[in-house]
Amino acid sequence: ATPSAWVGFEKRRFGDYDGFMRSLRSVTLIACCFLVAAIPAQASEDEPVTIAVVGGTTFGHPPSFGKGLVEEEGSFTVETGAGVSPPIYRMRYKGVPFYYVRMHGQEAVGVGEPPGWHFVKTWLALYELGVRVAFGGATGGSINTGYDFDDLVVMDDLIVVGNQRPQNILRALPRDYEPLADRRTYFATFDQPFCPQIRDLLIEVADEMYDGRVHPVGTMVQDDPGRFETPAEIRMMRSWGADFVTHNVGTEAVYARQLGIRFAVLNSVSNPAMGVRPFTYEDMRDAVARIAAGAIPVVLESIARVPRLDMSHDIVCDGEK
Repeated sequence: ATPSAWVGFEKRRFGDYDGFMRSLRSVTLIACCFLVAAIPAQASEDEPVTIAVVGGTTFGHPPSFGKGLVEEEGSFTVETGAGVSPPIYRMRYKGVPFYYVRMHGQEAVGVGEPPGWHFVKTWLALYELGVRVAFGGATGGSINTGYDFDDLVVMDDLIVVGNQRPQNILRALPRDYEPLADRRTYFATFDQPFCPQIRDLLIEVADEMYDGRVHPVGTMVQDDPGRFETPAEIRMMRSWGADFVTHNVGTEAVYARQLGIRFAVLNSVSNPAMGVRPFTYEDMRDAVARIAAGAIPVVLESIARVPRLDMSHDIVCDGEK
């Protein structure tokens, strides 16, 4: 209210009490509306969240994912039959809520647990939360000599070798574990190990937004040696038809398919594989920073477009009952 309006209130204070009260109520209502507008909207606990990003090195420094682009809505953990999940960070982009898990769920690595058990806890939690679509991403070494630093590859096939992790998430838990009862009635195939529907979405958005090359197909090898491979190992992988080597997203693709979660990955070239071409640590470090700057907007825009997808039953991605 302006000063002149308050003078008017004073003039009417005794002579027109009812008019004064009506004016005061109007001013109070307007002020309350401004206060309510200033309070940030809170996410409803009943709002379904069906999308997740399982972070990897394609998305750079884990705590920095989406900073300045997403709304952050807190974090929580889930008690699963395999143990407590890693922190699950709830975020929102263009009004679409999603979950984010840092670095393949490594925040849930427990002392004395079997190798790779954090993958089981992570994917079991996402399944029990009702996630239906998930995005992953990892940097790695280019076996294909046609790939170069900063290229994105939306893989369409995979090879898993040297894997000490559980190969089947459904068998990692007792058969009477109730949350998995329904999934045990599905036949999951790996004719197309990454969901074509989600791959197509990533390719569409990356072609529009990424300032670099995007390869729409590629075969990746997931090795698990805890180190970079040797030149001889890379030559062996090339003889198998592999284009790229990395260490985590193969396990995630397997678990996602067994759980009926539609999953695809935005892999990226941070370095040539050993023996392909020389590179330095600084080359690789700088590539990771550049890749993350371009890849995070791609995956966020893909999340924004998920609600447009047809989520009716898909035998390839969901499995055959």
